[in-house]
Formats: sequence, structure tokens, C-alpha cells
Amino acid sequence: MALSRRELFTGQRVASADGIALPWWRGEKGCDGCGTCVSACETHIIRLAAGEVPHLDFLQGECTFCAACVDACPQPLFHARETEPFPQRIRIDNRCITFLGVNCRSCQESCEQQAIRFLLMPNGIAQPETLPQHCTGCGACIAPCPVSATGLHHEP
Repeated sequence: MALSRRELFTGQRVASADGIALPWWRGEKGCDGCGTCVSACETHIIRLAAGEVPHLDFLQGECTFCAACVDACPQPLFHARETEPFPQRIRIDNRCITFLGVNCRSCQESCEQQAIRFLLMPNGIAQPETLPQHCTGCGACIAPCPVSATGLHHEP
């Protein structure tokens, strides 16, 4: 993976959402690794390594929930599209540079669902607050974060 100058100097770039299953994935074995989901993905975020099940790489982009991967798969590995596509929701960890006094809102600016907002604090630097009920798990907020502080976690 090529690093930007910012990623090189901060040393913080990690694949915080690597390994996230495809939307509507049942979590069952049965994937034969054919790769039709990889070629069907319009945002090119599906990765498939030998011997593994396909997963999403949100460092490459976001999921649009187009369901092309579901339609392309020859196996019955997915739930009906009427169900929720992901159980994961946004999380911002303590690496967020706003906690260090740096004004940044890259995650908020990339979130169409407005699942991230910033609250003004007495020091004048707004701090992030996540609204999981608005999050779809699309991953749009992950790649823009300069220090990989954004990621997804399973909602109970």
C-alpha cells in the first residue's frame, strides 16, 4: 500500500476497518473464492486473498450498498437485502487529532448520513461525537482520517 506524506510522517496509517464482511453477508462458510464479487464491486473495495472469504477495504473507498456483489455471487451467502447490511457502526478512538488541539473534521465532512458531529469545547477545538443510530457502516469516514482514528465496531 502506498503511503501519503501525511501517513508516512505520522506513522499512524492502519487498516482500521480491514476484514469487514460484505454487506448482507451471512457469515457462513461456503465461499469458493471465485472472485465474482470483487469484479462486480463498483467502488473496488472488495478484497479476496487466497484461502480467505471476501472482505471490504474501506481505505480504498466506501460501500454504496449497490448490492452488485450480492447479485454476482453464485452461492447463497447473503441475507435478503431488506435486512440491515452491516452490524458495524462508527467509532472514533483516542488517536483523533482534535484531542491534541488540532482542528480537523475530515470524518464529519465525508459522512453523508451525519453520523459524526463536532461539539465546541472550552479550548475552542471541537471534539467528535458519534451518532451510531445514523451510521450505515458505509466506511466513507475511514479513508479521509489523517491518523486512522476512525473505524467500525459491532453494535450490540
